[in-house]
Amino acid sequence: MARYFLTGGQQRPSTLLRRDEWHAYGNALLVELDTVSGQARTVLAYQSPPGRRPAEAPNHVFKAASWDGEHLLLCTQTEILVFDPREARVLRTVSHPWLNDVHHVVRHEGRLHVVSTGLDALVVFDDDDDGVAEVISATGRSPWERFERETDYRLVPTTKPHRCHPNYFFVRDGLRWLTRFEQRDALCLDAPERAIPLADDPVHDGEHAAGRLWFTVVSGEVVAVDPGADEVGSRYDLDAIGAEDGHPLGWCRGIHRDADGLTLLAFSRLRPTRLKQNLSWLRGPLGKAPEPRPTRVAAYDLEGGRKVREWVVEDTGLSSIFSILPAEPPLGGSEERAT
Repeated sequence: MARYFLTGGQQRPSTLLRRDEWHAYGNALLVELDTVSGQARTVLAYQSPPGRRPAEAPNHVFKAASWDGEHLLLCTQTEILVFDPREARVLRTVSHPWLNDVHHVVRHEGRLHVVSTGLDALVVFDDDDDGVAEVISATGRSPWERFERETDYRLVPTTKPHRCHPNYFFVRDGLRWLTRFEQRDALCLDAPERAIPLADDPVHDGEHAAGRLWFTVVSGEVVAVDPGADEVGSRYDLDAIGAEDGHPLGWCRGIHRDADGLTLLAFSRLRPTRLKQNLSWLRGPLGKAPEPRPTRVAAYDLEGGRKVREWVVEDTGLSSIFSILPAEPPLGGSEERAT
């Protein structure tokens, strides 16, 4: 373990009164965590400019990021940032009216693939990142059956409830896939008859490591899919492994498998929500203890059944974490997390 980047958002103080998650975050944050020293520092605090955000109490948060050569691809609700971590500088931004509640961005085969969760779709930009080359729905139907091509969805606070709520893009054996929160699965966009059922509770992020696909379940589970399989091969109950004694773990989203085989997981402090579709799994965790656990990163030896260490990061202002990735670019250039 060494240095890692965490992406997420800083909670607005008024959110506990409003409880509207699409107004929740006042700053998008990129934080660097040194797992040796235990120190965490803010690398970038960002707000999307007017014209690319709703007018009232816009949501500023970085969701799942990826490496693109020596640069990071960061996504806000409505933009993609190309960020140089060595110079701590935003090189350029990419946006489009069809970006709403963006959850993940990856450059695949030279093109930006952006998960526009608010439109239940994957938006693929052209080779110059100047325009949209393709829009693929996660519902199996045209996105324009529900949404309007002429609307600037960057100015719309939320399009919820979503039919699928896609979260995470990955490539497997040359085919493009998305995890879907509502369906609890991963859908193959290039062969939509194929889907991998993942869990009983909502799924979020993933990673390809040691020949397997690894996914987080927000209620506190990790599932692994073996090469060539379209079903889960292993399940890991984090509550049991960590001997949490009934204490709520928090939202489990980001995941990274390190070179030593440890699994780093990001947990965000649980807060009440008005969305009924979340209550089925939140009701239990929120009722377990008077004080939910803080936002943190934890390292697990999943195969050995033990929690190794954890790092609380709330002092940086980070209220929620959406992704974990090494603070150095991967060998070979762009990061396609499951290829």
